[in-house]
Amino acid sequence: RRQDQQVKTARHTDPSRKSQQQRHRPEPIQPTGKGSLLQSTKRQNQIMPPSIKDTLDEPFVSPASTKSPNTKPLLPRRKPLKRYTPSQISQHNTPTDAWLIYKSQVLDISKWISHHPGGEQTLLRFAGMDATDELRAFHDDWVLEEKLPHFVIGEVDWTTTGGAENTVTKDGQVSELIKDFRELGEHFDRLGYFHVSPWYYVRKVATVFAIFGCALGLLFNTDSIPAHMLAAVLLGIFWQQFAFVGHDCGHMSARTHARDHIDVPKLGALVTFFNGISVAWWKATHNVHHAVPNSVDCDPDIAHLPVFALHEHMFTSLFNKYHGRVMEFDWLARNVFVPFQHFWYYPIMAVARFNLYIQSALFLASKNDGHAGRTTLDLMAFIGFFSWLAVLVSCIPSWPERIAFVFVSHAVAGLLNVQITLSHFSRPIFDTNKEGPRFGGDFYSRNVLASLDVACPTYLDWFHGGLQFQTLHHCYPRLGRQHLRKTEPLIASLCKKHSLPYTSKSFVECNMEVFNTLKDAARSAKKWSPLIYESMCAQG
Repeated sequence: RRQDQQVKTARHTDPSRKSQQQRHRPEPIQPTGKGSLLQSTKRQNQIMPPSIKDTLDEPFVSPASTKSPNTKPLLPRRKPLKRYTPSQISQHNTPTDAWLIYKSQVLDISKWISHHPGGEQTLLRFAGMDATDELRAFHDDWVLEEKLPHFVIGEVDWTTTGGAENTVTKDGQVSELIKDFRELGEHFDRLGYFHVSPWYYVRKVATVFAIFGCALGLLFNTDSIPAHMLAAVLLGIFWQQFAFVGHDCGHMSARTHARDHIDVPKLGALVTFFNGISVAWWKATHNVHHAVPNSVDCDPDIAHLPVFALHEHMFTSLFNKYHGRVMEFDWLARNVFVPFQHFWYYPIMAVARFNLYIQSALFLASKNDGHAGRTTLDLMAFIGFFSWLAVLVSCIPSWPERIAFVFVSHAVAGLLNVQITLSHFSRPIFDTNKEGPRFGGDFYSRNVLASLDVACPTYLDWFHGGLQFQTLHHCYPRLGRQHLRKTEPLIASLCKKHSLPYTSKSFVECNMEVFNTLKDAARSAKKWSPLIYESMCAQG
């Protein structure tokens, strides 16, 4: 027995023994400069799927042989599963009775939906529908393979058509567009692009806190007003850059390997403490935004009445499903803000951070509103932020200088609000109440159509924090920021292959496009009358 135990121990501890998966895992492509992904053509030939290679502008010399996509069922077929038609599944679309389709299998998530770490609103948007690509976009394969089998109650009977809105599968088959996007995601996974080097974020965090340290040094060690204003600028840059790090962690894209355990509540509380915006509130809104971008009645990131209205659809006082209330196009919107919203845009962005404080406070103080994720730790961190900020400001000798310090720091941090809105404000708005594809189509199409990329040189990547590659980020939100630039040509070529309007413009051009979008909507608002909408809905 002792000899047998020694043999077993040797097998488990011998470092020379590697699993078959480790022996055959391809090494990631290493960047060699600008456009390195396209320049390393010979290396890509060895690992990239042929269907993806066909989308690139440069020809490839030899075909590739890759492993087949992960298509194994969620459960072993011990006994036949009950079959449900798409029409039957579509009827289970309430918070207390919610079913989803994943890989042609039916999941009953009714009891789990209120405990979902990403918030229940994200799941509710797809209750009764096919959510295969949405689930894959936000979760690792091991999560889907180990967790989802507990919810499987049957299979989809594709022989019956109808029902299950926005189902991307027809007769059990998906379109070539979806196949290609899924294959590209599997290609990224094989290259390890959903994980990053630990030193990448060590450098990022060290740089961010170095900026914070410089701000504190200027504030405490000098009496000069210009030095204090420079400290305010650095504090605003710290908030902007630290928000990028928190954004990456919230998307689980800051991990070194698939099974890295990121304690989101504790890490989120740390981000809340230094940034002042509740990560619990951010997760509740941001996950829904990624799932249904620019959906006029579902996406919270474009629901800004009475201040902004991006489209005439918003003039009709729509019921917003995320907020659970009607977004009124009231007197204030019709006469003060929306008709002049293109002029209001930058002044409001400069102080928009104060609104985020208010939204965070309302979220943390609310209960039973259909949004989960609140923790006592996040609340304590939120209070802690205002405590250290109050101490910081109290060290400034005069009130006028204090007010100037607060305004300048928040205006600089407001650059982040501009960067966020640039990505979507000028893109098409999807009306889910009209005929046509729900939420703007399948997961990939709607995210490409609703996203605008910012073309910038490599040395400005730090300033944009990965948000400049918005299309890629929306289609593959777990993709590490470290890999975004070298993978951007792939999704651009794939969009070109399928005639999807991939858009990338300079930072100035993006600002001009948003300004013109707001201006056009403002002109329409001046001509708008409630009688027009009532006449459109009249009968007889």
